[in-house]
Amino acid sequence: MKLREIYRLSVEAGVEADQRPKEEIERRLGVERDKYDKLRDKERERFDTERLSNPFADTRVLYGDPDVEVSTVLVGIDIGAAEIMLADRLRSRGEAVDLVIAHHPLGRALAGLADVMSVQTDLLAQHGSPIGQLESVFAGRIKDVAVSVTAANHNRAVDAARLLDVPLMCIHTPADNCVAQFIGTKIREAKPLLLGDVLDLLLDIDEYSQYAAETAEPRIIVGSKENRAGEVFVDMTGGTSAPEGIYEIISKSTDISTMVCMHVSREHKKEIEKHHLNCIVAPHMPSDTIGLNLILDSLESRGGLNVLECSGFRRVNRSHR
Repeated sequence: MKLREIYRLSVEAGVEADQRPKEEIERRLGVERDKYDKLRDKERERFDTERLSNPFADTRVLYGDPDVEVSTVLVGIDIGAAEIMLADRLRSRGEAVDLVIAHHPLGRALAGLADVMSVQTDLLAQHGSPIGQLESVFAGRIKDVAVSVTAANHNRAVDAARLLDVPLMCIHTPADNCVAQFIGTKIREAKPLLLGDVLDLLLDIDEYSQYAAETAEPRIIVGSKENRAGEVFVDMTGGTSAPEGIYEIISKSTDISTMVCMHVSREHKKEIEKHHLNCIVAPHMPSDTIGLNLILDSLESRGGLNVLECSGFRRVNRSHR
């Protein structure tokens, strides 16, 4: 399989798992095409043309020949210069590492992180929250994220990949879409009555059970096992954390009773408690691992890949189940 195919299929898997209407995804791509059409020649040179066909600004091929053949991939949640050097070291020992895949964005994909946060407003609007209120509350947070990433050294790992000639890509929102859909479907099918039932459901998932034995397990941070779960919202996609003000809108305009999240700050926890919602944290690393595993399953269905694990990732193959 070629690198360009892995990239294309990863984006397609993210679109397929995206819980927004496909018309909304196409509308947003149309906005980008209109922007591009209005640019002058010099502005077009700076424009990331992947935005014209890929709705996920945080998912990109960061270095490498798109036509390189890929048989073995080194996959990790967070990839830095150390993991690129690890790939090079594995090569020197005879392991044919053809591509490094990161989950969290790097390079120009990190610069685009704020652009995918609109996924969160669209999903909450589907649950009944007024889109105007959502966009108003999110506007400041999106600006803050856009500014904060400008201070990052975006290309540190990308430069290491270039110097060592190690192809590198990242798959962020497509993988997050996959895990959000996967867990949301399990919860809808199981119809758990209590928060304890949701917790048991999560612990039956291989990645969570593995991590529970090693580091962290899913836990209820607001509510108790005996609380009724009600409608459960899986909050696991859309770039990064929402603004704290979102929980008031959720409590007043939706039937959501329980949030399942990857991580919750102290400030977010206070707001969740204040607005009488339940919250379960399904830890970040195994949640990201599920998403990547689902992407890899879809890739393996098209052609064999040898997967090497690093940086918190653990391969669980569901493609043959």
